[in-house]
Amino acid sequence: MNRQLVQMFRKQFIQVPKYFASNEQPMILRNEKSGYYVNPEAVARRMIKVISLHDDIKNPSGITLQSTWTDIGLSDMAYVEVMVEVEREFEIEFPDADVECFRTVNDAVEYVARSFFAV
Repeated sequence: MNRQLVQMFRKQFIQVPKYFASNEQPMILRNEKSGYYVNPEAVARRMIKVISLHDDIKNPSGITLQSTWTDIGLSDMAYVEVMVEVEREFEIEFPDADVECFRTVNDAVEYVARSFFAV
């Protein structure tokens, strides 16, 4: 009986899928040239959407990848709130030291796109 179970599970573990599904898009294997795990364009769209929904944002249509947090109009506290919402959106957690290094929206997008655990 145990031998049959071992053989059955062995077959299942040998067949490792190459792609995994996430909520919005299929998760691709890491591109060795670019280093991305997640499509950066999709990350940028979702992140700009999350940022634009914050109460302190006066001009959501003016948010670009090159926008700094002060250009967008975020105070330090509002920036922390936005980063918490971004963490929830992508189901990851930013280390504090990395969050302090994000100067533009693109910095945060690049970090998430290169993160293995981003959804």
